[in-house]
Amino acid sequence: MKKMVTLVLALALAMSGASALACTGFYVGKQASTSGATIIGHTVDAFTYAQALAKVVPSVENTPGRTLNTFSSVEYPLPDTTFQYTSTPFNDGRWDGGTANSNGVAVSAAVTCSTTKEIAELDPRVRDGGLAEAFLCALVGATATSARNAVEIMGDYIYKYGNAECNSILIADQNEAWVMETYTGHEWCAVKMPEDCVAVYGNQFMIGAVDPQSEDVMCSPKLFSMPEEAGLAVYTEDGFMDLFATYAGGKLGDNSNRRTWYGHVLFAPSTAGEYATETRYDFFYQPDEKVSLKDVLEMTRSRFEGTEFDPDANDLIGMRIIGVENQINCNAIEVYDNLPADMACVTWSCMANAEHSVYLPMSNLITDTAAAFHYVNPVGSDPAEHPVGSCDENMAHFNFKRLCTLSEQDRVNYGAGVRAYWNDVENALIAEYPDILAKTLAIYGVDKEAAAAYITDYTIRVQEKALEDAKLMYDELLWYMITNTKTTQDPAELVPFQPSILEVEEEAAETAEAA
Repeated sequence: MKKMVTLVLALALAMSGASALACTGFYVGKQASTSGATIIGHTVDAFTYAQALAKVVPSVENTPGRTLNTFSSVEYPLPDTTFQYTSTPFNDGRWDGGTANSNGVAVSAAVTCSTTKEIAELDPRVRDGGLAEAFLCALVGATATSARNAVEIMGDYIYKYGNAECNSILIADQNEAWVMETYTGHEWCAVKMPEDCVAVYGNQFMIGAVDPQSEDVMCSPKLFSMPEEAGLAVYTEDGFMDLFATYAGGKLGDNSNRRTWYGHVLFAPSTAGEYATETRYDFFYQPDEKVSLKDVLEMTRSRFEGTEFDPDANDLIGMRIIGVENQINCNAIEVYDNLPADMACVTWSCMANAEHSVYLPMSNLITDTAAAFHYVNPVGSDPAEHPVGSCDENMAHFNFKRLCTLSEQDRVNYGAGVRAYWNDVENALIAEYPDILAKTLAIYGVDKEAAAAYITDYTIRVQEKALEDAKLMYDELLWYMITNTKTTQDPAELVPFQPSILEVEEEAAETAEAA
């Protein structure tokens, strides 16, 4: 029976795969967050059959002659010494999604965007070897010493080898945070993000008018001259080039712009207003209240609840929301400025769909993850070559993904209990993690290796427990579905699924709260 269900799920996942990468990016400045940490991240919305991983890439010292795998003809030379970093890749190690290295440099990439045809023709993208999200997070993780340096490294790569894609990239360290947009084969711009603001955005460029003389702006040499010479430049009243209007044509699409608007609804409802396709919503804005990590994680699950665009309440087929079912994983990276750099970053990583999965913490100080979280299926994940390639129970991602798949067939009767359980687990982790960091820091002051061992052991225990929970809930939910699949049964009489461990978790939470 289990093998048959596995095959059915594999075929369903393969047929529902997205044809392109399309994600939602987000940022919370340190002055706008309740914890005082900077938060960057994005939902990795892509192919539903991809394999998500969570792993540690160790440092390498004094080893010349190495190159970075760019999955192309370019052999990019690495320095003799590279840095350790945590990573959340998918597809056998490509598309790292987010990395955080021992220098406290975090990068989350990428949100796919697009330029106008006229701009693209001026400077065609370099498909073979240009900077691409398949490897750019690894490049930054291995080599960057600061967020600004990360921008410089990517800019230098584009200068030498070109750029392959139109991307929005978020980078942060303990001192500052940047967003970098890559437009054409060689043109890009990066701006420093304000510490007292937040941002949520869909698949569209967001940088508008910039002052090229500002210390808070970095860009390619011909960013302004190329469109100006071609007669395509658009300027604001104060004489600065509007990059969005110039490179993206000022075009706003509902699928992306509505997500940008909904970020305002969630974090600054007093100023959001009614949605309008033609409204160009601010990239950065001050939230009505400081934003917590939990607020951010819930945003990645959101389905436009409370609005006319809620697909469940309004029976809207095909509505592009934030919490889509084809999320491979999602990452929210906190960067603390009051911790040593090599333990300043915490990546909260969620396997599969955020809606019916759980975010688990990974400090950049850890040296390993649970075996199932970095296990790679040896036959690969391409359904064209291996129809059941992703269906490997040794792989953490598959166990979370199949639970999400069942949960989202009926969000009320199947998924609500699963979501309630993960919510309790996630809240408990968020509540206890500051103490874990404090204990790690205390050990770090005496023995750095012992501190790394302590927080690594904690991380692995948390991951292994979550994996056990996912397996148990999947089995219980599948049995619930089997026993309640009756054509003669009145759906109104169906008692929603409740995991056996939900009551235990809620009792533990009540006990902890009372204490």
